[in-house]
Amino acid sequence: MSPTERTRTLRRRMVVEARRATIEHGLHGFTIEQLCETVGVSRRTFFNHFASKDDAVLGIEQGAMSELLAAYADGSLVPMDLDPLGSIVALAIEQMHVVGLDRADEALVRRVFDAEPLMVAKFLAAADVQLAAVGQAVRERFGWIDPDDRRAQLVAEAAAGLLKVTAGTYFDDAFDESTGPSFDALLTDNLRQLRAAITTTGQDHTA
Repeated sequence: MSPTERTRTLRRRMVVEARRATIEHGLHGFTIEQLCETVGVSRRTFFNHFASKDDAVLGIEQGAMSELLAAYADGSLVPMDLDPLGSIVALAIEQMHVVGLDRADEALVRRVFDAEPLMVAKFLAAADVQLAAVGQAVRERFGWIDPDDRRAQLVAEAAAGLLKVTAGTYFDDAFDESTGPSFDALLTDNLRQLRAAITTTGQDHTA
């Protein structure tokens, strides 16, 4: 296992254990020290990855998104010949590969929200911050620097809608992961359908 893979595995253990502890004891029913003891890491290691216990529960790793967005903006992460919406979809796929995608873990998140409803608002606030950061990265990548140019925001919001629809399908309890498409394939197909919907006259129902 490479150092990068070990780091990702450790980060994932901290997130999963933070979520399990929240479900069992509530967000205020355990300390960072107890979480570190369970995972077998120091406080210093914990804070190298997460700014707070809340961030660990939500899986918000310090600096991880900033690095991805910087690489996206300068063209070193996804090909520069992609159009704006396609480039964000490619970015989302890269992010999923870095963070990892686990339907069982998503079920943990739902249980966290049931146990701590206030975490939903924190999750939505974090999503808004991330969406704004994606929009800024799109501006930098495509040179849309005019403050009145709303294309970057529109593209970022459209991509967020694609991800929401894709996640809604992929994480649905009725979805069969063994026979259904991968998240990447589902997201890519939803992008295709969105493009078809935008360009169709409304008469062709087979696009």
